[in-house]
Amino acid sequence: MSPSSDLRTVLVVGSGDGTGLNFSRSLALAGGYRTVGVDTTLEDFHASEADARYLVSWDDPADLVKQVNDIAGRESADLIYAADTSPELLAVAEARDDLVAPTLLPDRDDHRRMEDKWATWQALKEAALPVPDTVLVGSRDDLEEIMARHPRVWLRRRSGSGGAGSIATGSMPLATAWLDEHSGWGQFTAAEHLSKRTATLSGLWNDGELVCSQLRERVSWKYATLSVSGVTGITGAQRTFWDEELHELAVRCVRAVCARPHGIIGVDFTYSHDGTALPTEVQPARFYSSIYFLATLGVNMPDLYCRLALDGGHGLPGPAANPIRETHYWVKSVDKLPRLLSPEEFARG
Repeated sequence: MSPSSDLRTVLVVGSGDGTGLNFSRSLALAGGYRTVGVDTTLEDFHASEADARYLVSWDDPADLVKQVNDIAGRESADLIYAADTSPELLAVAEARDDLVAPTLLPDRDDHRRMEDKWATWQALKEAALPVPDTVLVGSRDDLEEIMARHPRVWLRRRSGSGGAGSIATGSMPLATAWLDEHSGWGQFTAAEHLSKRTATLSGLWNDGELVCSQLRERVSWKYATLSVSGVTGITGAQRTFWDEELHELAVRCVRAVCARPHGIIGVDFTYSHDGTALPTEVQPARFYSSIYFLATLGVNMPDLYCRLALDGGHGLPGPAANPIRETHYWVKSVDKLPRLLSPEEFARG
């Protein structure tokens, strides 16, 4: 049976991962969509909640693009969305002009700059925005220089997500061994070690103009003790909040890194030990895994994203800066349903 013409079909690359699941759940909550999942691992394929599911394997980007196009054509996809920072997202973004269905992505140069954390830091620094003291570690001298300025430094890859490969240390021998082990010279940055407090802005942009945004503060990382860095990429608890100055700073960060902000762009902040919010990443092209949190509160950015991509923004509400001003908590983990809580419920023992 062919898909109903009343439904918009969205092909989701990476549909069974947390980011893809919560994107699909947001569209299901909005109604009017049919999702087609394309996954590259058996566990994500089986976990996917898409209406139609495909398992693919690929060796080079052209191979993936061909399979995505074949599936998109077969399923009459109206839109293609890659759900997570991954080789698949990079392949889709680079091949956007060769896809049989549209995408909603930042311009290529903007996308590449945001995917490179060192290039992002340089753009923010050049714009005179507050940033953590950071160097690209190309040599032992670079490492010694920044470690002389700070008792602890944060080492991480200049690309990727979820804290993979990162470590905080004040030991020169450990930092050197870590970079040796991970082939990190020239591929890792070293930054001053900041506090555990973090915040994020999720923003949807259309041709340089902000359509919708929302701030969230992370209360905890889940499974932090299982990671050498204490960062797992899995938020355990988070809350919505409003901070006008932080919102304005996030917008300035996006404009500093992007010539033409377009599509979904997130900004991550980590607070210094004196309470100053410092941007640590500008994340392009995809929603965070907690986007369903906001959808349950009535701010369904995946729905707005698809309507923008498919209808050019016609009929969308006016710009909404942080529409959820009150505080709500979202608690989630693996193998259990998330819970939406009031501050009183969250604080109750």
